[in-house]
Amino acid sequence: MSTQIDGEIILVHKFIRDHYSVRFPELETLVSNPLNYARAVATIGNGPMEKISELLSPIVGKPLRQVLDGPTFMTVSMEATGTQGQPLAESELENVLRACEMTLQLDKARDIVIDYVQSRMTLFAPNLTILVGSLTAAQLINYAGGLTGLAKTPACNLAALGSKKQAQAGFATNVGQRHQGFLYHSPLVQGIPGDVKKQALRIVSAKVVLAARVDQSHSSLDGNIGEDLKTQCLDRLDKLTEPNPNKGVRALPAPDDKPSRKRGGRRARKAKEATAMTDLRKAQNRMAFGKEEAEVGYGTGDGTQGLGMIGQQDSGRIRAQQIDKRTAAKLSKKNPGWGGTSTVGGMASSLRGFGQGAGAGAASVLKGHGLRAAGVGAASAGTASTIAFTPVQGLELVDPKIREEMSRKRKADEDRWFTGGTFTQVGDGQSMMPPPPKADGAFKVPAMPPKKKVDTGAGKGK
Repeated sequence: MSTQIDGEIILVHKFIRDHYSVRFPELETLVSNPLNYARAVATIGNGPMEKISELLSPIVGKPLRQVLDGPTFMTVSMEATGTQGQPLAESELENVLRACEMTLQLDKARDIVIDYVQSRMTLFAPNLTILVGSLTAAQLINYAGGLTGLAKTPACNLAALGSKKQAQAGFATNVGQRHQGFLYHSPLVQGIPGDVKKQALRIVSAKVVLAARVDQSHSSLDGNIGEDLKTQCLDRLDKLTEPNPNKGVRALPAPDDKPSRKRGGRRARKAKEATAMTDLRKAQNRMAFGKEEAEVGYGTGDGTQGLGMIGQQDSGRIRAQQIDKRTAAKLSKKNPGWGGTSTVGGMASSLRGFGQGAGAGAASVLKGHGLRAAGVGAASAGTASTIAFTPVQGLELVDPKIREEMSRKRKADEDRWFTGGTFTQVGDGQSMMPPPPKADGAFKVPAMPPKKKVDTGAGKGK
């Protein structure tokens, strides 16, 4: 009977919309509920749209402000002032008001049926009543068409039973929960937080179907199975809502002190060289003690930039001499360089000796460079000294004998290879310089080939 009443209400609602759309065509899109639409039509009628909030109908007995909720009433009031509808005729308006009164009477009859079913739920479905309450059980049974229809309904479809789309013009419709039907408003689900209500609906829907099947077979008339099902639901819902257990303070993980793996090789070195600080920038970041750095730019403040030690080298060059450390000369372990301070004639000298502690290897190296190894760092008397002033690097230790020997060898090489020469590819083969005397076994200069002779034009008249 409840399902039949719902069908009749839908048919009457369609009749009211078709006839009242001439007066207020925007109302059917603003109010989607059939009962609220019938109350609004009965209240407004042919009355003035400018005073819509003051209108009162004897059928409803309430003003429009109490019939509709706040947002919907505000939207209807604004649309009513600019509507293009025309007033209805008296006969047509009477038929519309009679249909509105019929809709409200059908709604009252349905409420009577639901109240009767609710009062008898403990006899019809005791287990279902204990699980979700008498009101929700009566609504589910009325919507499903009886206890047998509810028992045959899948559990996944129970959450959508009784849900209505809350569509209002100009307002948001995303309410968070997709299905808000009879189970959503049951007292078992209302006490659950919103973030787990979707899971709670699944749990309760499965138990509702089991309780409906038990009541349909009349297996447990005292409701013991319903009590067990409700206990299982409450246990699972409590498990969903309880906070996470406190695991205590966890220790920090052991620090990983291992250096990160870096790529090596030629490509990595080239990448570092591309982003490395240049020597010119290093010199700009340094300042010489007691010297004022030069500045470039204009004005004061951010307009100028200091040059640091750029251009303050002894040579006067802006850029310092670039020395590649990878190809620079290195001293070997056998020849570490100058030793410590030595004593010459009882006096401390900063001229460090090679012979002391350097061994025989160092002496041979010094002799190869033309330097004297004997006597350096040893005590000597008189005014004899091997220190000579040279234009190369100031003070220099030179062995006169080795220097003379090297000079003699150089002059001998020059006299041997570069004293004279002839041009064999120019002229008619006659050399401009007299040929050297031909001794026995001497090298004989070959004759010039005819193809390579160059005719200089000598002897020709102009």
